[in-house]
Amino acid sequence: MIQTSYMMTQDVLMLLKDAEKRTGWKMIDLIIALMRYAMRHHSKYEREHGRIEYQKRLDKDGMPIPKFRVKIKILEREYDYFNDMRRFYRRSISHVIAIAVLTYLPELMERIESGAYDEEVDSYPYKNCAIYDKCIEEATVFHIWWGLPSDPALLAAEFTR
Repeated sequence: MIQTSYMMTQDVLMLLKDAEKRTGWKMIDLIIALMRYAMRHHSKYEREHGRIEYQKRLDKDGMPIPKFRVKIKILEREYDYFNDMRRFYRRSISHVIAIAVLTYLPELMERIESGAYDEEVDSYPYKNCAIYDKCIEEATVFHIWWGLPSDPALLAAEFTR
């Protein structure tokens, strides 16, 4: 287990605390499920270049937005997954969590409360993670897979190129 912390605005923290009460789920389990939603919609958030974007520091009136440090324990594979999201989205993990909570929490809550949430259907792709590196002249190319394609032969073909 990795102990870490993320910064959350009061709005995000209150939404998560309310969801904990309504569902009986722990906050970290809600965050992990919400990060799955964000990864499924990765094309909306990926950026190829630029600095890491952080949550806004000031409100529209120029006043600091209070943030709270939330300490959590997560599995190493979840920590790695979150860090990959940081790299590909070019946003801090705290910012990605805030986006996921503000965007996908209503849908997740509806599914949990209606009994339609099926963890196996939403299975977190870290269960089938693979990293393959290949040197081409002086360049190293990394292929990262989160999940498996429906036709595993596609992976085998990728390794032989």
